[in-house]
Amino acid sequence: MALKIRITAAPRPREQSLVPALVYRAEAYEEADEFREPKWGCSHDHESVEHAFHCGMTWLDQQPGDPTEAP
Repeated sequence: MALKIRITAAPRPREQSLVPALVYRAEAYEEADEFREPKWGCSHDHESVEHAFHCGMTWLDQQPGDPTEAP
């Protein structure tokens, strides 16, 4: 099962700005899943795409590899 990371963006509730800021979250999905249903998602918001991507990659690096998969 090969997992891939994607970053989603959602508007943050408006405070005093006319343009809502975005918050980002990392999600992992199975590469073979044509619907790309999330298998994992970080439970907190990130201020940038880079921070969300780093969070997702850190999580992915901590997952045990499948010993039946060839390198």
